[in-house]
Amino acid sequence: MSEIRVENITGQTGVESVQFTKGINATGTLTSTNVSVASSVTAGTLHGNGAGLTGVSGGILLRKSFYTIARQSLNTNLAFPADDTVPQITEGNGFFSQAYTPSTANCDLYIYCSAGIRERNNVADDVGMALFISDQTDALRVVTDYNSVSVVHGANLMITHKMPSWGVSAKTFSLRSHKANSVNFQSLYGGYASEKFSAAASGTLFIIEEIAT
Repeated sequence: MSEIRVENITGQTGVESVQFTKGINATGTLTSTNVSVASSVTAGTLHGNGAGLTGVSGGILLRKSFYTIARQSLNTNLAFPADDTVPQITEGNGFFSQAYTPSTANCDLYIYCSAGIRERNNVADDVGMALFISDQTDALRVVTDYNSVSVVHGANLMITHKMPSWGVSAKTFSLRSHKANSVNFQSLYGGYASEKFSAAASGTLFIIEEIAT
């Protein structure tokens, strides 16, 4: 196989596009400010923020991000109102927040999170948590569990949510608890939730997937 090494390739007049009729096989990094492809691109990794990405098949995973919800004690056990209204971002106890910038407007965001929402002493007959985003006051999702039993002091709660990307600017997701006064404490038989099995192993995950639309 022969080899040609050049610094620049330009069209005949220096302004038109160069046509590679048989394709390009790049073994290193191919850098370009503007690529127009008539058929397809196959790549191990595509770099960049994806803001101008179009033509991606729907359902393709574009990016997955992981964040840790830390084990923590809450100073108060504020509650969501026990009525049929949407929990507000000013209600309950905030215990997690994460700024996020989607890589493209052409995707849906799938959010998965779980946390142990529990009482460290006798403060709650039910517990809950809600997911919020910074530009609206209403919760995106809310889940609860009833624990008014002498040996049950909370629950492992999980939220799954889907929403369209808002573009390539930052917003902040947050989680707020209902009535409980601990997050990711462990619950063992015969006692209230407590710090067991280490903070590192007790932390849970907040996961965001970007799926092409």
